Amino acid sequence: MSVLYHGGAPDLQPGDHIEPGHSRDIHDDCPICRARREKGADAIEGTGHPEQVYCTRYRDYAALYASMYGKGDVYQVRPVGELEASDEDFDGCYRCDRLVIVRAVERHVTLTPKRRRKVIRLMQRLDDGPCINPLPRNATPQMVEKFIQRSAADTMHIMRQAERSIR
Repeated sequence: MSVLYHGGAPDLQPGDHIEPGHSRDIHDDCPICRARREKGADAIEGTGHPEQVYCTRYRDYAALYASMYGKGDVYQVRPVGELEASDEDFDGCYRCDRLVIVRAVERHVTLTPKRRRKVIRLMQRLDDGPCINPLPRNATPQMVEKFIQRSAADTMHIMRQAERSIR
């Protein structure tokens, strides 16, 4: 088995365990976080296997999840229990009962536009997934600004939908 990575909570140490139940649901004023706490796997970005944790062979894919945590970390991990292929992701993504941290690979991850494009290309190559970032490699500052504005508007739309679903 190749090296496995997990992106998530910051500041964990070698030997610490990553167990089911750890999540990005840490912001009390966020309607998406509130929906995840209340609805579990049925909420936006819920997992189909809340009793297990996930890891991947792809460091950049783990970095995507670490960045979504809010400056989380990427760890090299070792599975505890049987390692199963994830039926929610692409080849190279797995789930198991627990993970043990071998070492921290990256601390306080934020994705640059260049690295985000790299992750998107990886996801497209592995899964023929949709393009979730329409920025070309040579994007001008104006293109980046418009993309940021569109992303913020999309996020607000999702948050309003989540807020409505809670009520």
